[in-house]
Amino acid sequence: MRILYWDTFAGISGDMALGSLIALGADSEAIVEQLHSMGLTEFKLDIRSRQVQGIQATDIDVIIHDHLDKHHHADDQSEHEHHHHHDRRLPDIQKMILSGTLSERSQKNALQVFNVLAEAEAQVHGTTLDQVHFHEVGAVDSLVDIVGTCIALDQLNIEEIRISTLPWSKGFVQCAHGTLPLPAPATLMLLRGFKFRDSGITGELITPTGAALIRALAQQTEFPEMVIHNVGYGSGKNDYGIPSLLRGVIGEI
Repeated sequence: MRILYWDTFAGISGDMALGSLIALGADSEAIVEQLHSMGLTEFKLDIRSRQVQGIQATDIDVIIHDHLDKHHHADDQSEHEHHHHHDRRLPDIQKMILSGTLSERSQKNALQVFNVLAEAEAQVHGTTLDQVHFHEVGAVDSLVDIVGTCIALDQLNIEEIRISTLPWSKGFVQCAHGTLPLPAPATLMLLRGFKFRDSGITGELITPTGAALIRALAQQTEFPEMVIHNVGYGSGKNDYGIPSLLRGVIGEI
């Protein structure tokens, strides 16, 4: 069985997840082509290598060129800060995902990620699934992160995802609903049942996008006994004194 182990020592966000998978060999051009097939065409995927405290990592930026408005995506800095005019509801996103040329596995995983995210948002804000507004996560950049990650997982033929203990952080974040405590309410709702440790860090380490990927697709375990095939790092944008990286390890059980 082909396993992906995400070592979340510095948390997880959508761009860190996608970056780690491209670092592990996922084909970015094919990912963009499939995203375009969904009608998601108003973006450019900027991929570059950068060193984070001496470690080579893949850094992802989603650049929006709709109305010549370029936006550099920094998901883990806080996807809550994004205010695009791309608010979508769950049925809109489901229709987009099903309209493209994604594989059945990619479609299923992407739909599941958005479904658990909508469930969490509905519980936090006291509304229904169909009425949830994806103010930030429905924006083009986060759609690219979530669906792109699901496409990359399929490309790499990942059969199971496992994650490490999650880092708890504190502080506050500004979003469409005002000032919210960290971890953000939707993030915490998504991660019920998962084990945390105190990181001592003030700032957002796990974004709602990262939490939704974990809830929908991963299970939390100790590092499994497996033969390691490859290691890759996805870069974040923050500097909290630790390497802002998501380490992805592919192996065989």
